[in-house]
Amino acid sequence: MKLYDPRLLHQWVFAVVSQNAREGAQPTYVTVTADSTESAEQQLHSQRLKNAYQHPMGKYDDLGRYCIYKPPIEGLLPGKFVVHPSANLEYKQNRF
Repeated sequence: MKLYDPRLLHQWVFAVVSQNAREGAQPTYVTVTADSTESAEQQLHSQRLKNAYQHPMGKYDDLGRYCIYKPPIEGLLPGKFVVHPSANLEYKQNRF
């Protein structure tokens, strides 16, 4: 998976399994174009897939850099997306 790809703007990355998969099934990674997490999960559901985790794995930002989802720490920090350091490095190298 490339960590910087300007063609993947606003793509959400999910680890998914089929809706009838057994517990412990190996997930595959897919990207979905959507404006929000909720609409991305609706698209997964319409494709008969379900999210293997309780959150997306990450997303590509406005510049095409991969951002990792950092889950919330209850009572301390909210969940947020953080630019992957290698994605930022690839972005800087390909910018010129």
